[in-house]
Amino acid sequence: MQITRILTVTGLSSAFSLGATFYPIVSVTSDTSATDFFTAQNLIQGPGVGFDSAEPHNSIGGGGGATWVTNAPNGGTGDYFSPLPGTAPRFVFDLGSPVPLNEISVWGYADGNGNGLISLDLRFSDSTTFTGAPVSISGITQPSLPRQSFSFDEITAQFVELVPTDNLFGIAPPGGDRAGLGEVAFAVPIPEPSTGLLALIGLAGLIRRRRS
Repeated sequence: MQITRILTVTGLSSAFSLGATFYPIVSVTSDTSATDFFTAQNLIQGPGVGFDSAEPHNSIGGGGGATWVTNAPNGGTGDYFSPLPGTAPRFVFDLGSPVPLNEISVWGYADGNGNGLISLDLRFSDSTTFTGAPVSISGITQPSLPRQSFSFDEITAQFVELVPTDNLFGIAPPGGDRAGLGEVAFAVPIPEPSTGLLALIGLAGLIRRRRS
């Protein structure tokens, strides 16, 4: 007896090529919201609005309607982070319910100035109280277009605290008197490759048996 094959290994590969799946972010708060030049809400516009839904998940648009940036507390000169200790913004992202996390995606602030972030710290919690050592992320680059993804040990949490720790001051002049970022997202973890491979092998075997 022959049955209709409704799913193939090739079909699964095509589905995976559509790109990552991202958690919806309910809200974001910023400790510098009263003085931010572009609002922190721009950080959570999400797939199809802030960035493309499919790979390579490039940023959509730019400027004040699509990025976050602080004011220039030093009067437009000097390093935003260095002369004024304690001025680093602090964000809290609410994912709505506890979910497994092992990755953060970020998009840079802008091309051509030093205000974009290069590093940040993350902490996780099921409440808005955060304790313990942060997870430090470094290596964020200047261009605003491509998505950058950074992985960490999986943890389940509803709230993510993000604290910028440095920008491109002195690396990509001009600028560096502000701190900015384009978009933040958290991808839903995918099974380990070995698990997915075993599932595909089992499915392929089942299809062959049903066709025989």
